Amino acid sequence: MNAEDLIALLGLNADDPVVEAVFLKARTRRRPQLDSENPDDVFTWVLVRRQGVELGFVDEVYFKAGEPWKRRRKGVPLILWQVYFYAQRDDVAEDKGKLPFGIEWSDNRDQVRHKLAQFESTRRSYIRDAWDLPAFRMTVDYRKEGKSTDNIVCYLEASSWPEKERIQPQLGFADWLHLLRLPASSPVLRERLRPLDLAKRIERDDDDHEVDFRYECGLELIFVGAENLKRTKQMAPSNRSGNVLGGVRLLRSRELDARQWKGDLPFGLLFDDTQQRMLEKVGRQPDEQEDEGLGGYALWHFPEVSLHVLYSNLKNHLLRVTIGAPGFF
Repeated sequence: MNAEDLIALLGLNADDPVVEAVFLKARTRRRPQLDSENPDDVFTWVLVRRQGVELGFVDEVYFKAGEPWKRRRKGVPLILWQVYFYAQRDDVAEDKGKLPFGIEWSDNRDQVRHKLAQFESTRRSYIRDAWDLPAFRMTVDYRKEGKSTDNIVCYLEASSWPEKERIQPQLGFADWLHLLRLPASSPVLRERLRPLDLAKRIERDDDDHEVDFRYECGLELIFVGAENLKRTKQMAPSNRSGNVLGGVRLLRSRELDARQWKGDLPFGLLFDDTQQRMLEKVGRQPDEQEDEGLGGYALWHFPEVSLHVLYSNLKNHLLRVTIGAPGFF
């Protein structure tokens, strides 16, 4: 199975005859099926070990940002949104078909980049290289510090939530610093969060620890015991006990199924920044940083605030930016 033939199927339904023909050609009895025991599951993958290929499927309603209650219902198709190609590994055979853009498994990192030179302006690099191509996105992973190619994934992006339904306060980094350590009952906090209704959301969800405004504007408020935080001169005064705002989490589009936060991020960060650009903007090395699998994080501690950034090592962009009072992390 050649890459260009499989990539051409991205966006098709799993039950499309063309997709079914791929399963038959691969001689696999497996078919995409969501986990029946997990009502929130919207992704599934079919790995064809003998071919070195893996196909990823997603619930169409989720993928196209339809109303959440319609997900996983009878008649809702699964959409082919990812295709993985693998080099030889212990439990998976090497894909012997033609790879995208004439890439060979023996190609090193420079050779792969040369073969995609026409898309150089879209390349985002860190552990892997990722390109935004006209019809899909592609990420290449390497072995032996870039001396050969290990796997390739071509994929589509899920639709963003419609902007017409956004509800968002106008708050920047400096504003959040003044709101940290305030209790949920604070008139100042409630007023600054408008048009979001903090009191109503806490009452609805019966939760005064994590308040979720992900759908409205990609925001989560995390309240913790005041005794767990360090006192600073610049932050809002608070009681020495009881729950206060300890952290604010700002999310990228569809991360945790959120609408993207459209306000300013700390240090001029953008969700589209690469890991390297993130480090340049913050201006110094993190106090903690870890990369594992398809994700990683960086954590900085400053006198008045801590900053935690979760990023994707598949797509090489930022996923979540969390502002925390000292002692929160």
